Amino acid sequence: MTVLIVGATGFIGSRLLQVSQARGATKGTSTSGSENLLRLDLAAPATFDFSQVTAGDVVILTAAISAPDACARDAVRARAVNVGGACHFAGQSIARGARVIFLSSDTVYGEQAVAFDESAQCYPAGDYARMKHEVESRFASEPAFKVARLSYVFARHDKLTQYLTACATKGDEAELFHPFNRAVIWLDDVVGGLVGLATKWDSVPYPVINFAGPAVLSRIDFAQALMARALPGLRYRQVEPPPSFFENRPRVIHMTSRYLRLLLGREPHSLAESIDFAFALKGTK
Repeated sequence: MTVLIVGATGFIGSRLLQVSQARGATKGTSTSGSENLLRLDLAAPATFDFSQVTAGDVVILTAAISAPDACARDAVRARAVNVGGACHFAGQSIARGARVIFLSSDTVYGEQAVAFDESAQCYPAGDYARMKHEVESRFASEPAFKVARLSYVFARHDKLTQYLTACATKGDEAELFHPFNRAVIWLDDVVGGLVGLATKWDSVPYPVINFAGPAVLSRIDFAQALMARALPGLRYRQVEPPPSFFENRPRVIHMTSRYLRLLLGREPHSLAESIDFAFALKGTK
């Protein structure tokens, strides 16, 4: 089996490429095709050399225009990549005997203040969520297609952590929107779950898996955890988000997962544990 990572230079794809390469045969794509990666522009997927995809391969579709505001500003381009490109690539890969893992979002569930799992109905919130849900729906009856719905993914280099780290370093006061609650999950738990799904496909017969951390946290909770463990100099103040902020993103998504532990072989790490790992305060397990 070869793992083909679509979007291998992205936030999740680059770490996934590194981990997958250490385990076995792995290929990756990027828009430019640099760094020994295959060239793939999801806005023009028909130009890809599909001879690179063979029966038994697992394709992990990580690439997307993922910023909700960018999807709303340029819906035509976002749809070409997130729906047209993703569907074309997934369909052509499945036709060649490959299996596809599609990275989706917790926003397909919409506003959910009460805990829910993979059995919940979807009420997509915003253009990005609707695009993700459309791709999911297109392949809902396809056994060679599985969906990983991700909550907010934490890493030392995620956007919020970079912002808070910069504020702590410069002595600036960070501004944090509240309420904005997600089941924050560590990047390496996401990667571990995706590798587990690729290798345990037949023993995990579920079409959708939620990638959620063990607790639903606000940005205030997030900042306080960083202050306690890695950024003692961080200062912040709570800011009311403008009404437009919630046009494309729900306030609260209380997502849980029935199945992620089956892929990881354990429970996902808490944010405190993840911060210790990410900031090299203790060794990973």
